[in-house]
Amino acid sequence: MEPGIAEVARKAGVLWVELPGRAPVPVWQVWRDGASHLLTGPGEQPLPGLADGGAATVIARSPDTGGRAATWAATVRVLAGAERAEALPALLAARLNGTPDPDSAVVVELRPVVGP
Repeated sequence: MEPGIAEVARKAGVLWVELPGRAPVPVWQVWRDGASHLLTGPGEQPLPGLADGGAATVIARSPDTGGRAATWAATVRVLAGAERAEALPALLAARLNGTPDPDSAVVVELRPVVGP
């Protein structure tokens, strides 16, 4: 993982996610266990084109300048079962507005691609 990704993402409440063939969209997220976690689904932030096993580009902006602080490739994974149950409380606690339905919320992990 690129040095600084964890630090930048941990400080960012919002990241921009770019999917192949689509413009970047802002998403609120929580950094935990080496990856960004976010909610989508009914009543949540729409993320069309985000697919389990897919790829995304994640962009973090500097809170000081508004420019890009870091950009990285990520793998997309929809969490289920125990992994979903472990990630969901932190996401619900960090939610600034709205009341997501824990039963229908989709928990997505964007894990930075570690490359040579």
